[in-house]
Amino acid sequence: MENSPLIVTLYPNAFGMGYVISESPKELINYGIAKIRPLTKDKYVKRLHKFIKEYRPTLILLRDYTDSDNRISKRVIKVIDAFEKEAEELELPIFKYSREDIKGVFNQFDGNTKYKISKTITSWYPELQSRMPDIRKNTQAEHYQMGIFDAFALMLTHHYLEA
Repeated sequence: MENSPLIVTLYPNAFGMGYVISESPKELINYGIAKIRPLTKDKYVKRLHKFIKEYRPTLILLRDYTDSDNRISKRVIKVIDAFEKEAEELELPIFKYSREDIKGVFNQFDGNTKYKISKTITSWYPELQSRMPDIRKNTQAEHYQMGIFDAFALMLTHHYLEA
């Protein structure tokens, strides 16, 4: 019997990084938000090395920022590029998915916004309900916990598209 790959899903954002460590969508090992201060590329890479040392993943999932629906800071782009470089040096396969890829998967479940995608994810993972933010108004910044849902959406997109 073939072992499931151990996947580290990383979704850096303005607060730090949402992450999911899993073997499959049903076999979660760890998830959360890594608050990273100061928000420097080196601090993010240090966290990546911690995950690699602790979990020994066989695959890394990252956000692809090259699509047209790209509202991402230059700092986060540098972090994603640094993650990709580190994974390549460690010979870890990388899969990258864009916001368009994620929306394409979740459209089937009425998930065409981050909020609706998060609602779908909480219906599949009730343990995340307490982390579910209220719907965001245009004048509000994104909620701190949204990074967890972004990481879950990325992990689920991978399993949906690669299955």
